[in-house]
Amino acid sequence: MSLRPSRRFIQACLSSLILGLLAGVWAMPQGIRADSAALFFVSTGHRLSDDQGFLGYWRASNGSLTLGPPISEPFADGALTVQYFASGRLELHPEYDNAIVRGRLGAEYSAALFRSFATPAGMADQPGLRLFTETGHSLGEPFRSFWDGNGGLDVFGFPISEPAWEYVGPELLQVQYFERARLEYRPLSAESSQAVQISALGRDLARLRGVATAPADPLGAPPVGDDGQPLPEPTAPPAPTAPAAATAKPAAAPAPTAKPAAKPAAPVARGGKYIIVDLSDQWLYAYEGDARVYDAPVSTGRDGFNTPVGTFAVYAKLRSQTMEGTLGGEYYRVPNVPNVMYIVGGVAIHGTYWHNRFGTGARLSHGCINVGLSQAAWLYAWAPMGTLVTVRW
Repeated sequence: MSLRPSRRFIQACLSSLILGLLAGVWAMPQGIRADSAALFFVSTGHRLSDDQGFLGYWRASNGSLTLGPPISEPFADGALTVQYFASGRLELHPEYDNAIVRGRLGAEYSAALFRSFATPAGMADQPGLRLFTETGHSLGEPFRSFWDGNGGLDVFGFPISEPAWEYVGPELLQVQYFERARLEYRPLSAESSQAVQISALGRDLARLRGVATAPADPLGAPPVGDDGQPLPEPTAPPAPTAPAAATAKPAAAPAPTAKPAAKPAAPVARGGKYIIVDLSDQWLYAYEGDARVYDAPVSTGRDGFNTPVGTFAVYAKLRSQTMEGTLGGEYYRVPNVPNVMYIVGGVAIHGTYWHNRFGTGARLSHGCINVGLSQAAWLYAWAPMGTLVTVRW
């Protein structure tokens, strides 16, 4: 008796296999049917792929919370391949058999801002407080539960500071620095689960180092939100309501109402030259109409001498000036300050030769907007009297 299967049996098996495969494909979510080895984050305009294994690492380590969306494409940084995210950086290390490691953003950012953290004397483990002998710093609430519950040492590294109060944008928050991150505590957050958050040091350090963050081509990757999930499909408009029955007595016509206002047209391109100073980013942007033509890092007024917020205009220009006076009981005299443009009272945009900590978050002035020498010269030549200057958070 032959054990060879009949032709009819083979055909039936093939048909079942093909139907099963087709059913499996159609049952897959759209995000998986598309290029599952790459995602395109709409909010930042960047891809995250598995070409270097970064996407798999992001998914496996709760990347939506601990890293945020990508803000750059992968690029070579010396012997490493790196990619920046809103709250972190991933690095591919060939010397460690292509292991993926998180960048030491907390240590690098604090060093860039010339911050040093004294090691407390006489520290020891206490109930609810853990001492790390590797750095001499401790970890307790409100940060310890978040640190423990979201990756601990692998994600954040050792603490390199004690908790302290620090301005984050316009807010005075309690923060603590770790090797790979900074944590922020917002006790008044509406959601208790959001009281502790990870600072956007990836964004800040990328800007400080001039990393290219302009949006990239999706290259066919499916669009996703910051959580890495496919964006919802647009909903269809509701079907029109069926007309009333022909036998029903028609209702009296309503009194005529005012014609609804037309949908506002797209905003008209703003004309002329104007400057925006962003205090949160410590950055200045120059525009002509809707086109940004220049940008530069700045250092604005320190606490007690805060740069005023509002919209002003350049009302005086001086090629060079010796600035002298007393503010808050402090006497100062700075000779030969170049390319001075006053915008309100004694507050000016001007060149600065006595420090170079622009764009680092260090606010060092008595209220003026400090820029580098070459940047101040460009702005002075470009901006006429009356140029609008908006200072904002």
